[in-house]
Amino acid sequence: MTGMLLLALVALPAVAAAAGSIRNLRPLAPVLGAGAALSATALAGVLAVSVALGGPVAMVLAAPDGRVWTGLAADHLGAIVLLLVCAVSAVVQVFALRYLRGDPAAAGFAITAGALTAATAAMVAAVTLVTLAVAWSLTGVALWRLVGMYRPAPSAVEASRRTARVVIIGDVALWSGVVLAVAVWGDLDLRDQSDAAVGGAVGTAVACLLVIAAAARCAQLPWHRWLSATLAAPTPVSALLHAGVVNAGGVLLVKLSPIFGAAPVATHLAFAVGAVSAVAATAVMLARPDVKGALVHSTIGQMGFMLMTCALGLYAAAVVHLVAHGLFKAALFLGSGSAVQRHTQRVLAPPVPRLTPARSAQVAVLAVVVAVVAVAVAVWWLPPHAAGAALLVFAAATAARLAWGWLRRHPTVGALATVVVVLPGAVIGYLAVVGAVTEFLAPSVPAAVPAAVSAWLPAIVVAVSVVGALLVHRAPARGLGRWRDRLYVLALSAGQQRTHTTAPGLPPRPVPAPHPRPVPLPEEVGA
Repeated sequence: MTGMLLLALVALPAVAAAAGSIRNLRPLAPVLGAGAALSATALAGVLAVSVALGGPVAMVLAAPDGRVWTGLAADHLGAIVLLLVCAVSAVVQVFALRYLRGDPAAAGFAITAGALTAATAAMVAAVTLVTLAVAWSLTGVALWRLVGMYRPAPSAVEASRRTARVVIIGDVALWSGVVLAVAVWGDLDLRDQSDAAVGGAVGTAVACLLVIAAAARCAQLPWHRWLSATLAAPTPVSALLHAGVVNAGGVLLVKLSPIFGAAPVATHLAFAVGAVSAVAATAVMLARPDVKGALVHSTIGQMGFMLMTCALGLYAAAVVHLVAHGLFKAALFLGSGSAVQRHTQRVLAPPVPRLTPARSAQVAVLAVVVAVVAVAVAVWWLPPHAAGAALLVFAAATAARLAWGWLRRHPTVGALATVVVVLPGAVIGYLAVVGAVTEFLAPSVPAAVPAAVSAWLPAIVVAVSVVGALLVHRAPARGLGRWRDRLYVLALSAGQQRTHTTAPGLPPRPVPAPHPRPVPLPEEVGA
């Protein structure tokens, strides 16, 4: 019964997409897609309760000798991710019913979004390595179709070109790893990957190829430009991509954690790519003047942090971050239309009081001290889970930044008391959530990661980033101050799009202006 429930969850969005493709039913495609996504979300909720109470469920097609050919299965990890995928798809498609009303591309969006939801759900629930790779490639095709839904507009063509290039890179890397793994180990049953977690040259090569595929789909450096190009797509597409598609890289590494976690080269490669992407994308985000451009680079930085947590072996923390980022970023994109109103409110608000350098130093010291004490209290009250000490470095840095921003705007004793009360509770809540998810995922995710990155590396990354930012920010006009200005210009220009509509070396081809709509004469209006 539960196996049929899982099959229906994956099939519903696909059936709705297929029905919406029929010519006579095409006007109903948005309604069919939204209804199917809502139904799939309800099924995902029932499935999550069933898995939590009764254990994993599966529906597989196997040979007479017991070897699995293909199929779907949902363990504790799959139940959480399936619920996230279906919920985000449902919210976005319901939002698009009104946002794209009257748009000729509304039906195409609903059909492609349904196909993307079905393919992503199949990837999450795949039983075999080949099934996972097939579903991964289908999500890439749907992604390419989504970002180019306004073709033949030049911006949509450019977005499609960049997305197709990165999708091909990721697919080639993944399929190379799959072919190598199948040639050596056979088509793995992903419910039991113990035979593949042997390390060695083959395991290292497969794991590194998985990292490249995940980094490309997560828009990490140097494959990040496709995500900023998708700003040409409408807001529902941006919300679906940033809240769902880019998380596929993290899902891939967590789902194949026995293979990825057994290769030191792969874990260190993932940490390096994630750390560089997080620092660089955050710098660009701070320099971007537009809302959606800043959100794009925020997503790149957040995905970099998720890769770092995977490299540290903190898979439960990566899942928590994946779910939180998906919900938070979907809300931000769907609410980006009210950004002008919020900006006006900030402009009309009283200005932030300017502090003297001495007072700024005092506030900074207070923020750091309060953050460290808050983390210490949280650790004393609720000790972190195994290998979770590395997260405390990021928790302390985040808490210090929050305290600094709050105390800088409100340099009063009451504000300091608020920080002292709120920060320990926030850190305790974070550790409690990560601990609960770790316990829930224990049957699905390995507790011991032999090749995890050392916990000292996050501390080094945070320390170097903070010290470098302080030196550059407080530098005088000469010396480091010139580097500060150059870094700002570099970050600002790095976020801009470079379009190529002609062959290299030729002058840009002029884009014809749209034909002006004739203005009706007064007598025509009256008629």
